[in-house]
Amino acid sequence: MNLSLISNSIVTLRIAFLFTCLLCCGFPARAAGTDKPIGKNCDLTSPPAAAGETANHGITLRVYPRAKDIDARYSGCQVLFAPEGKKWTVVSLTEVVNGDPVRLWSVDETDAEALACRFKQGKVVQGNPHTCPAPEFILVQSLAPGCTRILQDAVAKHGLGAARPPECEYQ
Repeated sequence: MNLSLISNSIVTLRIAFLFTCLLCCGFPARAAGTDKPIGKNCDLTSPPAAAGETANHGITLRVYPRAKDIDARYSGCQVLFAPEGKKWTVVSLTEVVNGDPVRLWSVDETDAEALACRFKQGKVVQGNPHTCPAPEFILVQSLAPGCTRILQDAVAKHGLGAARPPECEYQ
């Protein structure tokens, strides 16, 4: 069994779960505390060159800042971007306070209960732990810029068992 294939599958499942949580149907949430986060990187409209990459269903998503660059000194947002034509759209914001991801927000989320979920040190502290996103997945790990194409090319040339370059690990 190829560990890199399993790792990619787990990451894809994590992102699919995140999308599912974000894109539920219903009416727009306007409850207190569900407003868009404010802070560093929360107003980005396109990914900086240093944004990480992850793929989901053949689409390359961009992540900024990368999880590996978020430490206890960072407060602001981690932004997940998706391509939309020749532009980018913000899929979600993960609000981070002193390196700790505390909530997930999306303009497309319509479930007030999902937007009310709060996290602290990897635990659900507000909201239903059975319906809130899993705390370990709200901060998105990503590949270095350019690695999605490198991995796609490697698989095209060598098949699914292609070796993953050491610089292209999820972090």
